[in-house]
Amino acid sequence: MTRPLPDDLLRVPHRRDVPFARLTTLGVGGLCRWLFEPTTEAEAQAFVRACAREGLPWRVLGGGSNLVVLGDLASPVLRLALPKTITRQGDHLSAPASHGHIALAEAAAAAGLSGLEFASGIPGSLGGAIRMNAGAYSREWVDVLARYRFLTPEGDLVEKAPDPGEFRYRWSFLTGGRVVLSATAALAPGDPQAIRAQVAEYRAKRGTSQPLSKRNAGCIFKNPPGLSAGRLIDEAGLKGLRVGDAEVSPEHANFLINHGHATAAEFAELMDTVRARVLEQSGVDLEPEVEIWHG
Repeated sequence: MTRPLPDDLLRVPHRRDVPFARLTTLGVGGLCRWLFEPTTEAEAQAFVRACAREGLPWRVLGGGSNLVVLGDLASPVLRLALPKTITRQGDHLSAPASHGHIALAEAAAAAGLSGLEFASGIPGSLGGAIRMNAGAYSREWVDVLARYRFLTPEGDLVEKAPDPGEFRYRWSFLTGGRVVLSATAALAPGDPQAIRAQVAEYRAKRGTSQPLSKRNAGCIFKNPPGLSAGRLIDEAGLKGLRVGDAEVSPEHANFLINHGHATAAEFAELMDTVRARVLEQSGVDLEPEVEIWHG
């Protein structure tokens, strides 16, 4: 950035020049020049209002599990650092957006509440999961979402129940400067032992079918209607295709993995190659499920 940041923005807790390799599960990207980490909703609100007033472009970072960063990023990045506390009211669980997604699912299981078992193997933060309407095993967040709090692009605080059209498959309207602050899940009482068993089964399935021991960003491409992106990539003969330290996982073709020193350019080339080969082979143009940030 060429112009100095305003004083009220700089009063929000922040760090300079943090490598995206430390901020994302994939472990690639350049430097995050300005990483703002508010510890309260008021600080988050001050960040958004200052950026809106100054006309500053900025981005939201969650747990970094559904993100591919291609280069340095000079614009401010917001990563919430709210206290990771869970509140229970009857069969409802509420947590801040910065809470770990898997940890929340495990807390629900420990409390004998059913409904978040599908989330037990999906990494990242709760805010990121809400924003992309994360899901698995024919369930997704909008199925259990009772209420949520968010900031508008102008920094106004809104708390509401989800309305029709706000969430669909791997998409929500919570983009374009909207920031999820917290969410409440409406769950159902169940047998804790049975819930834990279901959680263990889902996590075991992910452990045997996905490359969890390698750095990755989760599923790279969305499943086209009625089709499996992983199967299309596999049928195109791309499992094991490698560009430098970036590879199409031999375990699950819809995962691209980092063997340790992959660069942003290598991942960009590998994604482009996969899309082109699948389009040539099957006529399907795969759409990325991950968010891609260009420096």
